[in-house]
Amino acid sequence: MRAIVLMAVFVSGCAAKPFYPKSQYPPDPWVKGYADPDDCIGGEKLAAVSFALPDYPRRAYRTGRQGWVILRLDVDANGTPQNVRIERALPKNMFESASKRAAKAWKFAPPAAPLDNCRVLVRYKLGGVSLGG
Repeated sequence: MRAIVLMAVFVSGCAAKPFYPKSQYPPDPWVKGYADPDDCIGGEKLAAVSFALPDYPRRAYRTGRQGWVILRLDVDANGTPQNVRIERALPKNMFESASKRAAKAWKFAPPAAPLDNCRVLVRYKLGGVSLGG
């Protein structure tokens, strides 16, 4: 009987907990406002071949934090992201690592010419992750 009770307590602790926002989602930035005329912006020139969204960071999920990250990256002639970097993020030090790690694993259709300074907005909102333009 004791084993059954212990098992029930263990299983109940593994159940997915719902996301309860404790922070306001900051308004999306106007990504094009950060761009130079020659920069590559998100989906306008990028064709994804392999594109997994980042995982919502556990600490952010547990504490109900929401926010966004603007990534900058170059895409080489093979469609591989290079020089992945964070341009801006709100809140600071919450979503940057997950975003950068995911972007390094992305794969794009080889562009006609290498692309520089592509900007991608990654949103962390209501416990989910999405992309913006």
